Amino acid sequence: MSLDPRRLLVLRAVRQRGSVLAAARALQLTPSGVSQHLAKLEKEVGLALVDREHRGGGRAIRLTPAGDTLADSADRVAEALAEADRGLEQFREGAHGPLRVGGFSVALSELAAPVAMRMAMADPAMDPCIFEMSDSEGVGKVAAGDLDLLLSVRPGAGDAARPPELVEVDLMRDPYRVIIPDTWPTDVDARTLLARSWITTSSGPATRRKLERLCRRHKLELDAHDIGTGSAPTLIALVAHGLGATIIPALTLRQHPASNVRVSNAIADPGSRVVTALYRKDAAPGVIRLLAELQRFAGTEVEPDIAQRVTPGGRRGGRGESHR
Repeated sequence: MSLDPRRLLVLRAVRQRGSVLAAARALQLTPSGVSQHLAKLEKEVGLALVDREHRGGGRAIRLTPAGDTLADSADRVAEALAEADRGLEQFREGAHGPLRVGGFSVALSELAAPVAMRMAMADPAMDPCIFEMSDSEGVGKVAAGDLDLLLSVRPGAGDAARPPELVEVDLMRDPYRVIIPDTWPTDVDARTLLARSWITTSSGPATRRKLERLCRRHKLELDAHDIGTGSAPTLIALVAHGLGATIIPALTLRQHPASNVRVSNAIADPGSRVVTALYRKDAAPGVIRLLAELQRFAGTEVEPDIAQRVTPGGRRGGRGESHR
């Protein structure tokens, strides 16, 4: 026996509404159409489903015991269909409308922008919106549901913990590079380089702490010019004009070309940072799809490119570059 689920739902509506006329209105059918569905369903099952003494027009209708049993099954069919529709709705939401991505400038330009462009070209229904913002602002927006995904940096010891409703996934490890003026000698040891002038910013405390530890190890006092929250082009310009050395993430070196600087390998391991993506635990499938593409792009195209183009002790085609 093969039952038509549409007729099961008609039977369910009749029991819920109490009459053929009310069920017809709810289902946007004619009363005769509802009656025809009931008659065909009875023929399919070979049983009377409606008490003929309580059937017709706008009068109340009563189901037989067999009809009630089948209507109970129809309730489960309706629940399954509703659940299926809710599942599909998530995919509709993920594929259509804005996909809001925030983060710091380098991560947006080097990761989010190329990945979002590729995805939008493959799926015209995708509408990526990219916003540059601070970590504190971005974390709050993701937690509040005003941002779908935030590109950030894995917090270190002493930094504020992430909200529990957010998930943080690593995208790539971004090594720090020491850049020096082109006029400085490259064949020096770490102590000699650390004894020279350095340029630091309050927006990069991790690199400054690294320098301070290295200086203490070599019994030196850090000679640093703190330029506040200086941008990457400002840091590079100061290094290029011979005012000092600085530490900058390799990913940042791809963004702001500048002459008269080079990468030094005098400090063997200046450290690294981990670029991450934050999103809500209940994120739509479109966000998870974007995350997967970001991980693939960072692992196969960005990290190998950093290793090839920005090598310690060498010059990137005669040019260096900058910070976050």
